[in-house]
Amino acid sequence: MIHWIANHAGLVGLLFFFTLFVGVAIWLFLPGMKGRLEPLAQIPLREDTHE
Repeated sequence: MIHWIANHAGLVGLLFFFTLFVGVAIWLFLPGMKGRLEPLAQIPLREDTHE
């Protein structure tokens, strides 16, 4: 099995990262995530009061 993975490392990596990308995309678009992500999206626009 290790020999097959070593010989097909490009394919294994592609499948791994594609699966990771799809999983994160599904997680982000779940119905309850908008309320949790909206404050995080505003972080770059907030005024910095610590000077």
